[in-house]
Amino acid sequence: MTTLIIILLVIAGIIALLLIIAFLTKRKHYVNREIIINAPRQKVFDYVKLLKNQDEFNKHAMAGPDRKREFKGTDGTVGYIYAWSGDKDAGVGEKEIKNIIEGKRIETEIRFCKTNVSRRLYNHGDRIFIR
Repeated sequence: MTTLIIILLVIAGIIALLLIIAFLTKRKHYVNREIIINAPRQKVFDYVKLLKNQDEFNKHAMAGPDRKREFKGTDGTVGYIYAWSGDKDAGVGEKEIKNIIEGKRIETEIRFCKTNVSRRLYNHGDRIFIR
């Protein structure tokens, strides 16, 4: 009986520890990548800020060329939305330009929509910095 109580207390302690760790971790995650491009800063910025151009280097877009695309607004401006739907690899989602600091930074939000019992929305903040 004593060993059973000890085992239950150890299991309860592990569960409590995992809950404390989960409570203290950050809820937002950021992905940063860097690449050096041998071109003038403004030329690179003007190319990257157009979401339609990102299909040329987006591996998911190149994998599903038959997917449906929809564009709302003026590309390269705040509020522009690039939406897509495709097979299970491409999925369904949209990317919106949230903020532009001309010549320096583009902030976008990606929303992945996955149909299950209910519709769920996943947000991902994406920032492109030009140095």
